[in-house]
Amino acid sequence: MSFLKRTLFFVSLVLFGITGRALATTGYTSLISSDMFDGIRTDVNTAAAGIVTILIIVVGLGLLVKVFR
Repeated sequence: MSFLKRTLFFVSLVLFGITGRALATTGYTSLISSDMFDGIRTDVNTAAAGIVTILIIVVGLGLLVKVFR
């Protein structure tokens, strides 16, 4: 059991050392940027405008029905 523990400890140290050196030599790059959400923002704005337009039409029709009854 101690051989397995020593082996795993050694392997983890080696892997940590390799990744630590690799991370130290590379610069930071973000995985996502705010530009990636422009399409979603446009879709949400279009949906909101559509809902408001439908609401205005329904309220207008309701007023017309109420006036002409």
